Amino acid sequence: MSDAEQLPVLAVVDELEELVTTARRVPLSASVMVNEDEVLELVDRIRLALPGELVQARHLAEDRDRMIATAEREAEQLLSRAEHEAERLVRDASERAASMVAAHELTRQARAHAEAAAAEAEGRAAMVRSEADSYAREVMAKLEEQLGRALATVRKGIEALPRPAAATSRRRARSSDR
Repeated sequence: MSDAEQLPVLAVVDELEELVTTARRVPLSASVMVNEDEVLELVDRIRLALPGELVQARHLAEDRDRMIATAEREAEQLLSRAEHEAERLVRDASERAASMVAAHELTRQARAHAEAAAAEAEGRAAMVRSEADSYAREVMAKLEEQLGRALATVRKGIEALPRPAAATSRRRARSSDR
């Protein structure tokens, strides 16, 4: 929440504080008497000033979901490309080996070459998988950071709201006065 957005909320909180501190004291107690309508109006004004933070938190959660989906898609694409490349290399090696079967020495050389190509393809696939995992880890770390900030914003919003017990007892008091 920007300083400009906080100002109205803080101003209303200041009004609420002034209302309580200037209220008439109940004799022989720490309690004060306040006008219920005035307090409820200030609470409503606070609520109206808060949804910007809540909407921002919801947008952050949606952004997080989009980032996760994008990272998963990219990781799947990288893995798919690596698998296709490995299959192509193995297929190429197999075709080369089949053409070299003419003589015993050629067959031995073809087997060695096919094994090297397969090992190379597996190495490339492992490297691409590792890069995909690193990318996904990096995206998740950024997401964790953003979620931490979003969580802090939501907690501040929750802390700024009145306590549920106070609101419930206030409603009971209002309904019993009627």
